[in-house]
Amino acid sequence: MKSAESEWVNVLAEVFERLSATNTTITYDFKDVTFEADKVQAGGKILPSGKLKINGKITITSG
Repeated sequence: MKSAESEWVNVLAEVFERLSATNTTITYDFKDVTFEADKVQAGGKILPSGKLKINGKITITSG
């Protein structure tokens, strides 16, 4: 069974692949979106946990 993280990676990869093939603009509007992370171990190091709150827009344009 795939993890939710790997599913998001696959979705984002497909979105970027399609964007690069056409002249497209996509805007994401975030309102009080919160990401929380527990401690993560990567490359033998432990990365700290924390919260990230996003308010605002991200626009991706290809062409």
